[in-house]
Parts: sequence; C-alpha cells; structure tokens
Amino acid sequence: MPDLDLLEAAEAKLEQADAPATPTASAGPSGPRSFSMPSSQQTPAERMPRGEVTYHNLTQLYPHAPVPLYEGEMVLHNSTLLDLTGCGALMDWVADGHGCIVEMKRMMKRKTEFNQAISMLSQFVEGDVQGQIIRITDTRLLLLPQGCRGIKGTEMESFAVSPDDLTDVY
Repeated sequence: MPDLDLLEAAEAKLEQADAPATPTASAGPSGPRSFSMPSSQQTPAERMPRGEVTYHNLTQLYPHAPVPLYEGEMVLHNSTLLDLTGCGALMDWVADGHGCIVEMKRMMKRKTEFNQAISMLSQFVEGDVQGQIIRITDTRLLLLPQGCRGIKGTEMESFAVSPDDLTDVY
C-alpha cells in the first residue's frame, strides 16, 4: 500500500515548483490539502499486455459438454458439496454411470444437514442404484455407480481380489 504522507509531500513539492513565486497575503492555509490518486486521473491507465495463453472457464462455456464414453470407461467428477441442493447433481452423475469424489468439509459443520445429505446419498447410491460409497479421507467420499467396486488398501491390490469381484455378474 502506498505511503500517503510521501505522496502528499511529493505533490506539494511539484505544486511549489510549478507555482510562480508570488508572495501570499495570508500565512494560513487556503483550504484542505489534497493529493492526486491514480484512480482519479482522467486518462485511463495502460492495460497489461495480453498473454499468449487464453484461459477459459470450461464449466461456464460448456455446462453440459458431450463426454464420449466407451465400453468399460467412466467419467470421474470432482465436486464440493456446499448444501443439500447439490445432492441432486451427485445422484444424477451416479445414475448416469459416473463416479464422484465429493468434498464435504464445509457441510460437516452443520450436523443435521450433513446427516440428511449422507442419508439421501446412501439411500440412492447403495439402495436404488446398487453402487458404493467409500470414505477416502475424513472429509471426502467416493461415490461409485453400479458395476464399480472399491477395494481396501493398495498393497498387492491386483492380487487382492479376482476380476469377478470388481464387476457385477448377472
């Protein structure tokens, strides 16, 4: 933040240099002291040159972007649940066969709303869709759709279960 006293002193020196040397009749101040601020200048400040890379908010540009899905693949969404209104989008993603990593730290402070969100998600994901909810950390959940299974641990994970345990057999 600029030092306003230094700016004021510099402005006073500039005014003294620009003013003609005429004696003043009164020794008192002629009015309130002022200094100029960059925002009060009439000429607009020069803008920074544009960079070579343009960044876009893809969620805003393409809210429902077509994401191609091939056999055996799924989309994994990363989201933050702020309140109960976000549960609908999470349930839509799981119903479409997508996975979701959900950050719930902000909602955990509100116990009643948090418990209701967990109840809604659990009833839908594990009950209706036959998916799975996995706690990744203290504040994050992984919602998996039907046909996906999580396994515990990473040591020897390829040998921990058979491939038939990872998919639903009909």
